[in-house]
Amino acid sequence: MSFRKTLPPLVLVTAFYVFAEPKAAYGQLCTSMAISVSTAAGGATVTGAGGAFSVSFGNVNGLGIFTPSPGVSVSQSSSGATYTTAVRVTVSYVACVGGTRSTRLYQDSTTSSASQSAAREGAAAASVISVPTSPASATTINTSPASGTTITRFVGVFVSNANGASRVSGTLAPKFTYQLLSQ
Repeated sequence: MSFRKTLPPLVLVTAFYVFAEPKAAYGQLCTSMAISVSTAAGGATVTGAGGAFSVSFGNVNGLGIFTPSPGVSVSQSSSGATYTTAVRVTVSYVACVGGTRSTRLYQDSTTSSASQSAAREGAAAASVISVPTSPASATTINTSPASGTTITRFVGVFVSNANGASRVSGTLAPKFTYQLLSQ
């Protein structure tokens, strides 16, 4: 006689929504400021324009056994699977008087708690971490960027392989805001 525990297949449809927000502090003057998010080499396709962008991760699960969208990598652990893809973040500004600029990141606190806790971002796929949920606790990802600077960042989701009441099901849709701040 043998016993085995079977795990029900769990499929999540995951999409990221990314907002780009230039923001000048009081007393700062810039003729224009912009930030954009685009597809990185080897990464999943980024769609959108006008400050709102999205990336589809496809079907994901806590076991890391389904095939995600092209350009999405999966890393399995004993507690779940982390799905990541590279994106390009480009800042530009013209005729800023005084102060310094920085690129910051936080996520929209109005998304579901499952989306918020699943969201990850970092400088490398292997080092993505949770993302703050308010502008007040935003993470600075680039200090004093020159206009036209493009950096590669990795966005992702962690999906737990837990069963029962703590399992995640349905759609995850984290919303990130990359913010170009002049202060």
